[in-house]
Amino acid sequence: MTPALLFLGSAAYSQSVFKESIINSAHIRSPNIRRLISDVAMFRTAQAAELDVIAAGSRIINIAKGNPLFHQGDPCTGFHLVLSGGIRLAFTSPDGREHTAKIAVAGDHFAEAVMFLGQPYPLNAFAMQDAEVLFIGKDAVDTCLKQNPDFSRILIANLSIQLHQFANKIATLTLHNATQRVIGYLLRYIEKGEQTENGVRFKLPASKHVIASHLNISPETLSRTLRQLEDMGLMRVDGKKISIPDIEKFRNFGTM
Repeated sequence: MTPALLFLGSAAYSQSVFKESIINSAHIRSPNIRRLISDVAMFRTAQAAELDVIAAGSRIINIAKGNPLFHQGDPCTGFHLVLSGGIRLAFTSPDGREHTAKIAVAGDHFAEAVMFLGQPYPLNAFAMQDAEVLFIGKDAVDTCLKQNPDFSRILIANLSIQLHQFANKIATLTLHNATQRVIGYLLRYIEKGEQTENGVRFKLPASKHVIASHLNISPETLSRTLRQLEDMGLMRVDGKKISIPDIEKFRNFGTM
């Protein structure tokens, strides 16, 4: 599996790469950063001393909409957890077209596999909206790995889960039709949306053009699919605002 694919499941921050006018970094130690790190799946069973070490090697970064978090080829010395806003991870194909590989929203993290491989970033990352991310440094993680073998097993298990998720994603993009892909994508935001009696309301994290690229369908196909789902009464669309009146009915339709 290529570094680009491994990258998606889950940054380096240096003054030489990021201009201060673009990205402002806050060295917020304990308890805020420590608490945020303890919520990351791969660190949930880490010991208190390990969390302290990792927190000391981490920082919160704020990025304005449209600005880069990093570019393809930049050295990767850590990974990122999205705290708010959204980050678009993209690459340019040989024919010059840009493709969205991942849309990372609050709770998503990326680049840990590439960090362990010692590879540079295989993708570009841009803020789709004003975003706040937590940078977790490789040196701090390496220190914990050297001190505690159990910590290594935790990370291996987490990366194995990510590889399984990648396999599922590849199957989705190759075996499912456009409607199933769209429904599967929208279901991802159900838990993060505003719950109604039997349904949910939420806002799409990116433009329809970006989402279509992420799902490997054309923008026209995405718009047509959303319109068809709306005509069937399965959802309502108002710009980026999505309303699903019956979650179970919507989910069951996607498995047909």
